[in-house]
Amino acid sequence: MKRVKNFFLKSGLLMMAMGMALVSCNEEDINGTENGGKEEPQKATAVTLEYTNVVTKDMLQYCDIVLEYNDGSGAKTEIVTDTMWVKSFTTNLPCTYTFSKKVTLKEGIDMTSVEKVKILKNGHIRSYTILDAEGNSMKKGEVLSNIATMTTSCANFLAGIEKGSFNTTNTYEFDAAGKLK
Repeated sequence: MKRVKNFFLKSGLLMMAMGMALVSCNEEDINGTENGGKEEPQKATAVTLEYTNVVTKDMLQYCDIVLEYNDGSGAKTEIVTDTMWVKSFTTNLPCTYTFSKKVTLKEGIDMTSVEKVKILKNGHIRSYTILDAEGNSMKKGEVLSNIATMTTSCANFLAGIEKGSFNTTNTYEFDAAGKLK
């Protein structure tokens, strides 16, 4: 009887030890990798933003157009000399981009013979791509454009410049996960 009791005791201890060994195995031991053979999703680390400012030929002819922007490395100022001003920036997340356009009438311009002026009130296009640590695209952001072309009288055009109606500021803020706020 004692022999049978010892046998069951030893068998029970052996079973407990085997059970503990099996429970202590993790997915890394079973599949050879830490997360069960699945690749971990890449983390967003940067964003590439392409910003386009559009103006009409008339606005370039009659106005001084200045763009101030901050690409994450400090404020910069550029004078617009073409109907399309395009910049592309890549910045680590989180980040904020700001673009401000100021439109003023060129000094000494004579508009007495001008009846109509073709204008764009806002005139900007932006798109973005979220990048992982290797620089691979994780997500492409929608292209957002705000371009409204119209023809107006010279008097309305001059009044719009005076009021600052053609001045714009656009800010794009990305959080650490690459979400546009």
